[in-house]
Amino acid sequence: MQRLAKAGTTLAQGSNHLASAARTMAVTARHVLIADANARTLAARVRQLLAAGLKVSKAHTSFEAIVKAACHVPDLILLDASLQGMDADETGRLLTTCPVTAHIPICHLAPGRRVPRRVLAVALRQSA
Repeated sequence: MQRLAKAGTTLAQGSNHLASAARTMAVTARHVLIADANARTLAARVRQLLAAGLKVSKAHTSFEAIVKAACHVPDLILLDASLQGMDADETGRLLTTCPVTAHIPICHLAPGRRVPRRVLAVALRQSA
């Protein structure tokens, strides 16, 4: 606060600036984890989610999705049906039984398609 006062701003102006910054930090983008074995469709989906204003983490395998979900605890998990190793259904079952990730909604995606509008609406609705 002393630096703000020295720079020519009053204490009230400095307080208003800090309150504004706190409000901005409180409204953060929702975090979505997307797991897709196909690098091309994964990149397209990530661009789509970022354009919608969401924070995105990527996983290329089922195992990576489980580990990242447990470590980062996203707000929504998107699983492509083309996952390698374990299938998407088994990955979903493991995520719903883990105490750390059991509360996270999971959406299964059709291979090679964009993220459906209804799924984007769910992700954006959670951020409100």
